[in-house]
Amino acid sequence: MKMTESRKNGFTLIELLVVMAIITILASMLLPSMSRAREQAQMIQCLNNLRQIGIGMKVYVDDHRGRFPMISAVEPDTKQEKEARATLGGFDPVAAQLQCFPTAKARALYEYLKPSEVYRCPVDKGQILYYCSSCPVALQPSNWKTVGCSYHYNAGDLVYLRGGGFKQRPEDKRKGLAEKSEGWVPSPDRYILLHEPPARLYGCGQALWYQWHFCRGPSVIPDPELARQEFFSPVLFVDGHVARCNFSKSLSTDPYYCYEPTKDWIWYKPADDSEPIR
Repeated sequence: MKMTESRKNGFTLIELLVVMAIITILASMLLPSMSRAREQAQMIQCLNNLRQIGIGMKVYVDDHRGRFPMISAVEPDTKQEKEARATLGGFDPVAAQLQCFPTAKARALYEYLKPSEVYRCPVDKGQILYYCSSCPVALQPSNWKTVGCSYHYNAGDLVYLRGGGFKQRPEDKRKGLAEKSEGWVPSPDRYILLHEPPARLYGCGQALWYQWHFCRGPSVIPDPELARQEFFSPVLFVDGHVARCNFSKSLSTDPYYCYEPTKDWIWYKPADDSEPIR
């Protein structure tokens, strides 16, 4: 009698397999949603980071007669001048990058927003830069781990493909926003102040694009037309607001003129006497 009751109260092998199959199907349905939610949270973290950096930037500008930081930083001890567009703030670079990138104390925002996780993108996948010479500088495994900052300053020297460029002549192609007064900026609510590398192209000899957020494959992209159209970047604008922007259309549709203004953003200011290029 007891053995019969035991069989009635237990599960057969088939029943266990059915339950396991149902759990597996439910997990496969839920995991992509959970992954996407995690990615959205990482984007929100970056937007919050940029919002805080924007506050520090505003105080900096107010303390410097209404002008934005330079494109370079000068070491307080050696007086050596170094590239600063990828390092407005954050931690010291690793030893291998000290020749090219400034120490934390030399950076424009050091006194306004001390080095912290606020300069780190949680999905920073690094990139390849050519700031110091024609030799590539590999920032791997991430910009954050190598130079102490994930976010870039939109201060001129926008790289473009040979045969392309700008449809109007930039007022200051080399420095862009750097050292300019707040009044110089056209449409502060659309003018990009800081961004992540996926927003634009980089390179010297070889053009390279990047994907960090929502990336489903290689993060270094040799051709944006063949890549997944997910060139997302959180952006801090001059007026202080932040937004998630998708630069895929600008980078893929006309990669030779990827910096032209849209209803959402502006990369450069055309010269007053600039005529549209035909």
